[in-house]
Amino acid sequence: MVYDKPITIQVQDPDSEAWVDKLKLHARVNKTGGGTVSNAGADQYRVSLTFEVRYTSALEAIAYNPQPFRIVYRGRTFKVTDYDDYMEQHRTVKLVGEFYV
Repeated sequence: MVYDKPITIQVQDPDSEAWVDKLKLHARVNKTGGGTVSNAGADQYRVSLTFEVRYTSALEAIAYNPQPFRIVYRGRTFKVTDYDDYMEQHRTVKLVGEFYV
């Protein structure tokens, strides 16, 4: 498998609400969904990507609390919505991120 797309995982500081770089990784990236979403009467287009990375224990903080994390990829920020360490084998982790246009 080729992990050739650079990504940065950021975490939001709870006190200052500033985004801080946590990890710089390389990922395999694949589109997993998209479509129009209505929010407060306004339509937004949502793109959902899966970022597959090699496992590192530093990712475990995302497993049960993805809300304060986001992924920066190609200058765009993706809200982390899912974490999958397949059968807890600690080989690869799939992170799903959503970007709203």
